Amino acid sequence: MRGFLFGLALLLLVAGGAIAAGMIGFDRTETVAKLGPMELTNTERKAPPVELGYGLLAVGAVVFVIALARKK
Repeated sequence: MRGFLFGLALLLLVAGGAIAAGMIGFDRTETVAKLGPMELTNTERKAPPVELGYGLLAVGAVVFVIALARKK
């Protein structure tokens, strides 16, 4: 159980850090207009909110402390 908590804490810390640093995001492309053989598209960069990253960092830190406090 202790190893699982360490793994979960590590996953949360890495994901939270990546989101807080703005490293995770995706592009969303949509067709705005179609005129014969031509298309007009709009590409928009979407990213999760930075607050989500900070929250995952905090939860990861708490899980890490709980894993340290648990006995084998």
